[in-house]
Parts: sequence; structure tokens; C-alpha cells
Amino acid sequence: MTERNHERNDMNREYVEAYVPDKMQLAAYVNLAKGPERTMAQFANACGVSASTLSRIVNHKITKPLSVELVQAIVKNASDKERVDYESVMRANGMLPKDRQEKRNPAGNHFMEPPESRMELGAKVENTIMQELYARGHMLQFFPCLPFDELSKSRFGLIQYSAFAIRIQGYEPRYWNFVVISKRFRSDDEEQLRREKKMFIRMTMDRYAALFLQDAWEPESLKDIKTTFVCVDSEAFALLKDLLGHARVNTYMSIILVDTEKQEVVTEFSIPRKDGKELKSIFLEDKVAVSDEEDDFEMWYDPDDKID
Repeated sequence: MTERNHERNDMNREYVEAYVPDKMQLAAYVNLAKGPERTMAQFANACGVSASTLSRIVNHKITKPLSVELVQAIVKNASDKERVDYESVMRANGMLPKDRQEKRNPAGNHFMEPPESRMELGAKVENTIMQELYARGHMLQFFPCLPFDELSKSRFGLIQYSAFAIRIQGYEPRYWNFVVISKRFRSDDEEQLRREKKMFIRMTMDRYAALFLQDAWEPESLKDIKTTFVCVDSEAFALLKDLLGHARVNTYMSIILVDTEKQEVVTEFSIPRKDGKELKSIFLEDKVAVSDEEDDFEMWYDPDDKID
């Protein structure tokens, strides 16, 4: 087991609540942990909890984060231990590793918003994107940033920004890297707004110049990565789309607009590649309808039984 995998499954690590649990994501992890060979009642027995406890998770009926003990039981008894790791399930549970949260440098991953709001914004963006992907039936691995030790190194020492990264089962490139641009345009003064937009373009290109140099000079070092700029403001999205829509890059890059209030990805724009290749946006896929579990655990459901 690599050092990173060991870290992801370290159950002695302290976690803190950061945002609302993702019910759909937790349900997906429980189903994956159960596996196709066991009924939910059998899996619940292995975890030492009632079948109704897991029933409520799978049917999105929880109202608060799961206990640490319950998450640990789910992970320890998972059929697929490669795809059900402790850190990913805890993140779905709305909890972040305390040490990583304290070490995160918001200025490195987001910019142009007050520092006190960046952490909250980052959590909303992460949660929204992961919810949208899970709603389309994808199984994910979450990374607080790109796992640089597993990727090709830049010969020129160029370093990518990474707010967080995701690996999607059956999806290429191997890693999807997200860069959060938190600028929101609020000025009602047209002249001030014009100056803000001009500064936004200049700062954006200055900050991410190394990424475009790496794409131009050594695209082979980015072959396992898709990079997506995440905008939370429609004006910022339009400016970035207009700026980069005429570019021609060598690797997969895109821009998405996220509505953090409605918790949805509004649209994704693919930055044109020189070779004309384009990935169809996952966010255009139909969402998967969620149905009740069809085996015998459903009869155990007790709405008054509390989460263990």
C-alpha cells in the first residue's frame, strides 16, 4: 500500500465537520461497500448495525452526519476496498481531515474573494461537483489536490494550481483537476466594472501562465490530466470563455460555471484543442433515477430508529 493510500485509510486521523453530508454520495458508497454478493441485511450484520440504519442512508433519509464509528464499520467491511476508502467516505459525510484543512492555503487555490469566505466557497464547489457526478452514476475518488507524486514531472519545474482533484472510474484522462476562480463581480458602476474585468483577465492569465506554458512546451507531462477552471460568477465565466475560446491547447481543458446556491453545474465549455479532440461533458449525461433497494433489508426499516 502506498503512503498516500495508507493516509486515506488512517482511521486514527482527526476529522472535522465542514459542510452538509452528500446523501447521494453516501448512498453510493454504502451500496458499493455492500457489493453484489450480499443483501443489505447481511452487510448490516457485518457492520454491527441494524439493517434499517443502512436503509436510511441508501434511501437518503439521514438528517445529520454519520458517526465516525459507523463510517469506520462501513469501510472495514467493504467488499471493494480499493474504491471505498475512509477519507472519501468521510468527505461524503461532510467531514475533512483536520490537518489538511489547517494546512490548506486558500490563496493558492482560489483568489479575489476575502480569505474568510474561500474555505466555505471551496467546500460548496467540491460538494456541488461531486453531487452532480454521483447523480449521473459515477464512482469517484476525491483528492485534496492532484497527487503530484503519481504524475509526470515538469522538466522546467512548472507547478499546477489544484484546488482539488477527482478520479472517475472508467473515465480518461486519469485525473480531473479543478482550479477554483472565486471572483464575483458586484459593482453597479460601469466604469468600475470595466476596470474590474480588465484586472480579472490580467490576474487570471498571470496566475495560470505556467499551466499554459506546460501545455505548450511539454504536453506529455499533462497527458493524464484534464484541467477545469471553475467559475462561480456568470460574468467571470463569460470573460474566461471569450478569452480562451480562441486558444488552441494540446491537452484537455475546460471551464465550468457552478451555481453554489442551487448546487448545480450550469454549463461546461471545452477549450479547443489543436488536434480537434473533445470530451463530451459528463454534465450533459442524464441523471440516474434512484430507486429503493430491492432485497429483503427494506422490511427492516424503522423510521424512529436513530442512526448509530
